Amino acid sequence: MAKDKMEALQAELENEFRIVSHAMKRIKGLLAQHADGKTLKGDELVGWLGEVYGKLLLDGVLVADQEEHDFVASDGSRVSVKARKGKNWKRSGAIPKIDGPDCPTHLMFVRLGDDYLIKGIWIHEWTELHKSGRFVSHIVRGVHRSFVFEVNEGKDLAKRIYPQG
Repeated sequence: MAKDKMEALQAELENEFRIVSHAMKRIKGLLAQHADGKTLKGDELVGWLGEVYGKLLLDGVLVADQEEHDFVASDGSRVSVKARKGKNWKRSGAIPKIDGPDCPTHLMFVRLGDDYLIKGIWIHEWTELHKSGRFVSHIVRGVHRSFVFEVNEGKDLAKRIYPQG
């Protein structure tokens, strides 16, 4: 084992981890003020930002985690948010369910830059995505695990709601 190397790296990073930890607590606290009482779980900054930005943009209210959607917009739309950043930002995370009366009415996709600032937001009607086959089965080791969605910047230009133009 190279315990000494691991401990040396940890010691070298200790101050940076304190700074990051403090910043994350502050960011989480600021976002919680806009979370409509919903508990922001885990350490998922990208997801928190996507949900809060989306609900603010559409003047909505966040809902409990047991729902299939993340917020209800002012027009009554049930919106599921998928937020991504980094090189592989175009492909969503897991979408557990695409059929049924409790499914969202809309899918919002939020792209963040490496600096966590908004690079683009798209919104799609759920039934339109389903009918056109845009939800794709995510297979892991030969077994269906969930569905995914992929943004196509050219094809989805009309669905981009922020920034416009």
